[in-house]
Amino acid sequence: MLLLAHGGTGPSGGAFPPWEWHPATVHFPIAFLLGAVALDLYAWWRERADLARTATGLMAAGVITGVVAAGTGAVAFFTVPAHTAEAHTLMYWHLGLNASALGLFAAVVFLRRHPEPHGAKVRIAGVLAAALLAAGGFLGGRIVYRGGAGIDPAVLAPEVRGGHGEQPRAPRPENGDPHKGH
Repeated sequence: MLLLAHGGTGPSGGAFPPWEWHPATVHFPIAFLLGAVALDLYAWWRERADLARTATGLMAAGVITGVVAAGTGAVAFFTVPAHTAEAHTLMYWHLGLNASALGLFAAVVFLRRHPEPHGAKVRIAGVLAAALLAAGGFLGGRIVYRGGAGIDPAVLAPEVRGGHGEQPRAPRPENGDPHKGH
């Protein structure tokens, strides 16, 4: 059961701690959903109903895999080790933006379930959902790369290692180069 972090060695008890399932699953819905919106806009521009149907299928696959990523994100939220207070705050924004995007994408898929032409409002909703998803993904990157969430606590600065309590954010090098002095 190493894959599920039960037994074995390491800080989490295994080779694949539960918070690492989220970054392993988020790429599928992001690719499906953003690809679907891009394909749908192309299909609309070229007046290709066959490509619009394919875009709807991609969007449905994105919603299904998005539900999986949301589930793994919930697990990560409750199990991820040390991170900054800023990262913890951003987690709520990340969750809200991505839940909104996923809900809006689900509504678009529901509205597109019939083969008739889709109106501009449905396409605009898809573009808006893609913007929400991109913003949520950007915050996810900040949570990890600047907030230390999911990083082995042994390699983090002492200010971050203890968790998201009252510790200040780790200081940045004066010249802005995070690799200076490593």
